[in-house]
Amino acid sequence: MQTSISFLSSAYSFDKTIEQINNSIASAIHVDVMDGLFINHVTHFTKEQMQILKNSPKPKEIHLMTLHLKKYIDLFSHIQPEYIIYEYEATVNHKKIINYIKEKQIKAGIAVGPLTDINVLIPYLKNIDMILVMGVIPGAGGQAFLKQTVDRVIELQEIREKNHFSFLISVDGGINEETIQLLNNTKLDRVVTGSYVCKSPNFNEKIKNLIGKIK
Repeated sequence: MQTSISFLSSAYSFDKTIEQINNSIASAIHVDVMDGLFINHVTHFTKEQMQILKNSPKPKEIHLMTLHLKKYIDLFSHIQPEYIIYEYEATVNHKKIINYIKEKQIKAGIAVGPLTDINVLIPYLKNIDMILVMGVIPGAGGQAFLKQTVDRVIELQEIREKNHFSFLISVDGGINEETIQLLNNTKLDRVVTGSYVCKSPNFNEKIKNLIGKIK
């Protein structure tokens, strides 16, 4: 199982947090981007922080919790991410947005909120590289993991297997060593975790704890 680390809620400075993620066994850096429109929270990145992210050796995935998607795709494509993931609920022009991301030689992902039916994703799955299943309502860190997320992951896996699709399935929100056990038998591809790792004195220990819970 791959792990992607969100630095939104950390015990350390931005620079130190990114340094520790880069030096860890994590698979990727998860960059949460919020505009105050799609959700109430806003994230701000300085030019220096954007440069640090661009120079980071770890692969990066951008998670856009925004409206005006093309604007943010343009902005964050400059830090050379592996994936740009947008919220399904943020647009009705999915084919255009997916193509816009891929035209930049970046893999495209869709995040799906807990209240959205998984089946609405089916028309786009053959062209998607990742589905990010939200285990919480998007926007605020520290929320409790929603147990119905497990059934949603299994449903997606069944759709993928039946149709021979190749997208990764990732889960974001409320992930720690207790909630990860609920996903134990799902053969999950990736999890996003934030404060569980970034508020710890030992990033690798926490990441290993998560990986060890998935069979």
